[in-house]
Amino acid sequence: MPLTANRELNRYVDQELRTMPIAEAAHVFKGALVGIERETGLVRNLEAGDLFAGIAYEEIDNTDGDGGDLSVRLYTQGDFILSISHASQASVGAPVYAVDSDSTTVLPVSGGSQCGVLLAAVGVNLGIVRIMPMSASQVEHAISVPLTSSTGAATTNPVMITQRAIRVLHAQVSFNTVPGAGALDVGTDNSDPDELVDAFDLTTLTAHVPAALTLNFRDVAANQRIWAKVGQASSPAGVGGVLTIRYIELP
Repeated sequence: MPLTANRELNRYVDQELRTMPIAEAAHVFKGALVGIERETGLVRNLEAGDLFAGIAYEEIDNTDGDGGDLSVRLYTQGDFILSISHASQASVGAPVYAVDSDSTTVLPVSGGSQCGVLLAAVGVNLGIVRIMPMSASQVEHAISVPLTSSTGAATTNPVMITQRAIRVLHAQVSFNTVPGAGALDVGTDNSDPDELVDAFDLTTLTAHVPAALTLNFRDVAANQRIWAKVGQASSPAGVGGVLTIRYIELP
């Protein structure tokens, strides 16, 4: 409901450090570039495709623990000297991308997580980076599209056109009425779109219940059309089909 009176909100005065829970079996090292594991929202030593969370203020070992058992403090603000591939004075102002817990680059790279901006080059492949956790370029997107099903033939359904290269994080499908036969393929080939998802058996679905799809491949180049092909059904045809894809845009 809209506010009808003044209120006081708790706020963080210090923006430099944040405490975040660690992923299962993760061992975060002091000084590591730390990423958010998108499936769990927990942090770990950054891996390609993670959302950049900050730089570890301390070492925390959760090797034998479950997700969230331990937490780590992260720098979420500040200027840090980092090893940066291809950094030079001419690239000052360029975005910096993290590709693992130690490696960064100023070159756009598939799976790179934007972690900040280069302020100055201070040596060969060495620079000052102003870190920017959870950069807008790594924000997750989602798209949901209807799927048609027919007992007469397979149906090919348009999903999206990529404006930039993307990495698919998760995909799921559901039908209100489960088709009596047929498989689901998702990909970029109009005639046989199976690059992302290949031959998911739609008859294994439960009505109204979304099912996660196994991804064969996650990266799609820019300016590609993605299609979803629903195999020919026997009676009944599928009704109320929906495909949902979560993704990030890549540099």
